[in-house]
Amino acid sequence: MIAAPGITVNGVKITSEQINAEVQYHPAESLSGAKYEAMQTLVIRELLIQRATDLGFCKHDEAVKNPDETLEILFEKEITVPQADEETCQRFYEQNKERFFTSPLFEAAHILYPALPGDEDARKIALEKAGKALDRIIQKPERFESIAKTESACSSAKMGGHLGQVTKGQTTPAFEAALLDMQEGEISSAPLASEFGYHLIKVHKRLEGKQLPFEAVHEWITDYLQRQSWQRAFSQYVQLLAGQAEVSGFQLKQTDTPLVQ
Repeated sequence: MIAAPGITVNGVKITSEQINAEVQYHPAESLSGAKYEAMQTLVIRELLIQRATDLGFCKHDEAVKNPDETLEILFEKEITVPQADEETCQRFYEQNKERFFTSPLFEAAHILYPALPGDEDARKIALEKAGKALDRIIQKPERFESIAKTESACSSAKMGGHLGQVTKGQTTPAFEAALLDMQEGEISSAPLASEFGYHLIKVHKRLEGKQLPFEAVHEWITDYLQRQSWQRAFSQYVQLLAGQAEVSGFQLKQTDTPLVQ
């Protein structure tokens, strides 16, 4: 159980039971980080419910039990978000063209020498095996497929290590980063470490990504800019409420996390 640190919002206490119920919705690198996010959400929610109560939109105790409908009404009445016009969307596109490319497409193969993270002996052995195999492949690149069939621990071994078509998001970050740095026909210059062990990679084909036209991403840009505008307006609104309230036991920072999970 997480002990409540004595938080009150205009005299209303945030209880340990509320914090423990809320913390599960805030995954973080540490318990203290999750606890902070949970407390921040509860403080902000209480500020908003109190504002809605003052405006006559709800009764406080009922809104605490089911806040979503009350907060939706409050936001509609109190927060104004400007619409992203065509010119703004076009300017965002021109300034961020590198974001609007299709992913490169690879036809790739690999040879895996397995070793779990933390097993230093196994990783040393796997690296040694991968290095020896790479030496043989450098001498005769056509050996890649036969070595994959006899030595790779991946299910792709029976196909000579062939993985088929691979694009962004389909492999581990380390494997993907290595692929993006490789050209068509290239073989790894050194064994690649990952959480699965060590890999030797061969790129059979590489199809570069293409620039997407503005028309294809216009809707996404509009939605993105609208969400950004909403977040700024929401943050400013909460800071205004916090400045007018008496909050003790908690220091409210920038409100850039979702309120209702």
